[in-house]
Amino acid sequence: MDYERIESAIRFVEEHTGSQPSLDDIAAHVGVSPFHLQRLFQRWAGLSPKRFLQFLTAEHAKQLLRESRPVMEAAFEVGLSGASRLHDLLTTVEAVTPGEYKG
Repeated sequence: MDYERIESAIRFVEEHTGSQPSLDDIAAHVGVSPFHLQRLFQRWAGLSPKRFLQFLTAEHAKQLLRESRPVMEAAFEVGLSGASRLHDLLTTVEAVTPGEYKG
Protein backbone atom coordinates (compact mmCIF):
# COMPACT_ATOMS: atom_id res chain seq x y z
CA MET A 1 0.00 0.00 0.00
CA ASP A 2 2.79 2.45 0.85
CA TYR A 3 4.48 1.75 -2.47
CA GLU A 4 1.31 2.63 -4.37
CA ARG A 5 0.92 5.85 -2.38
CA ILE A 6 4.46 6.95 -3.18
CA GLU A 7 4.04 5.99 -6.83
CA SER A 8 0.88 8.11 -6.91
CA ALA A 9 2.65 10.97 -5.15
CA ILE A 10 5.52 10.89 -7.64
CA ARG A 11 3.11 10.91 -10.59
CA PHE A 12 1.17 13.79 -9.02
CA VAL A 13 4.33 15.86 -8.55
CA GLU A 14 5.49 15.10 -12.11
CA GLU A 15 2.11 16.11 -13.55
CA HIS A 16 1.80 19.27 -11.43
CA THR A 17 5.39 20.52 -11.31
CA GLY A 18 4.41 23.77 -13.03
CA SER A 19 2.03 24.66 -10.22
CA GLN A 20 4.62 23.83 -7.53
CA PRO A 21 2.35 21.66 -5.35
CA SER A 22 2.85 21.92 -1.60
CA LEU A 23 3.42 19.01 0.74
CA ASP A 24 -0.20 19.47 1.85
CA ASP A 25 -1.40 19.22 -1.77
CA ILE A 26 0.54 16.01 -2.38
CA ALA A 27 -0.53 14.48 0.93
CA ALA A 28 -4.18 15.26 0.24
CA HIS A 29 -3.87 13.63 -3.18
CA VAL A 30 -2.62 10.36 -1.69
CA GLY A 31 -4.82 10.50 1.41
CA VAL A 32 -2.28 10.77 4.21
CA SER A 33 -1.08 13.51 6.54
CA PRO A 34 1.79 15.73 5.36
CA PHE A 35 3.98 14.34 8.18
CA HIS A 36 3.26 10.75 7.15
CA LEU A 37 3.87 11.52 3.48
CA GLN A 38 7.21 13.14 4.32
CA ARG A 39 8.34 10.01 6.18
CA LEU A 40 7.04 7.57 3.56
CA PHE A 41 8.45 9.50 0.62
CA GLN A 42 11.86 9.77 2.26
CA ARG A 43 11.88 6.04 3.02
CA TRP A 44 10.72 4.88 -0.44
CA ALA A 45 12.22 7.52 -2.74
CA GLY A 46 15.32 8.43 -0.74
CA LEU A 47 14.62 12.15 -0.71
CA SER A 48 11.92 14.52 0.44
CA PRO A 49 8.95 15.50 -1.74
CA LYS A 50 10.26 19.08 -1.75
CA ARG A 51 13.69 17.99 -2.98
CA PHE A 52 12.09 15.81 -5.67
CA LEU A 53 10.03 18.79 -6.83
CA GLN A 54 13.17 20.96 -6.86
CA PHE A 55 14.98 18.49 -9.10
CA LEU A 56 12.06 18.25 -11.53
CA THR A 57 11.70 22.03 -11.62
CA ALA A 58 15.42 22.54 -12.17
CA GLU A 59 15.48 20.01 -15.02
CA HIS A 60 12.57 21.73 -16.76
CA ALA A 61 14.15 25.16 -16.25
CA LYS A 62 17.49 23.95 -17.64
CA GLN A 63 15.72 22.63 -20.74
CA LEU A 64 14.09 26.03 -21.28
CA LEU A 65 17.41 27.81 -20.82
CA ARG A 66 19.05 25.43 -23.33
CA GLU A 67 16.33 26.54 -25.75
CA SER A 68 17.56 30.13 -25.23
CA ARG A 69 14.44 31.19 -23.34
CA PRO A 70 14.85 34.34 -21.22
CA VAL A 71 15.52 33.64 -17.54
CA MET A 72 12.35 35.40 -16.37
CA GLU A 73 10.21 33.48 -18.86
CA ALA A 74 11.79 30.18 -17.80
CA ALA A 75 11.15 31.00 -14.15
CA PHE A 76 7.48 31.74 -14.74
CA GLU A 77 6.97 28.71 -16.96
CA VAL A 78 8.28 26.33 -14.29
CA GLY A 79 5.99 27.86 -11.68
CA LEU A 80 8.45 30.12 -9.85
CA SER A 81 7.66 33.70 -8.88
CA GLY A 82 10.62 35.27 -10.63
CA ALA A 83 14.22 35.17 -11.75
CA SER A 84 15.56 35.32 -8.20
CA ARG A 85 13.68 32.12 -7.31
CA LEU A 86 15.16 30.40 -10.37
CA HIS A 87 18.59 31.68 -9.36
CA ASP A 88 18.13 30.26 -5.85
CA LEU A 89 16.90 26.94 -7.21
CA LEU A 90 19.71 26.41 -9.72
CA THR A 91 22.42 27.45 -7.28
CA THR A 92 20.98 25.01 -4.73
CA VAL A 93 20.47 22.06 -7.09
CA GLU A 94 23.20 22.60 -9.71
CA ALA A 95 25.63 25.08 -8.08
CA VAL A 96 25.34 27.41 -11.10
CA THR A 97 23.35 30.54 -11.79
CA PRO A 98 20.81 30.64 -14.63
CA GLY A 99 23.12 32.99 -16.53
CA GLU A 100 26.06 30.61 -16.14
CA TYR A 101 23.91 27.69 -17.22
CA LYS A 102 22.53 29.55 -20.20
CA GLY A 103 26.07 30.37 -21.28
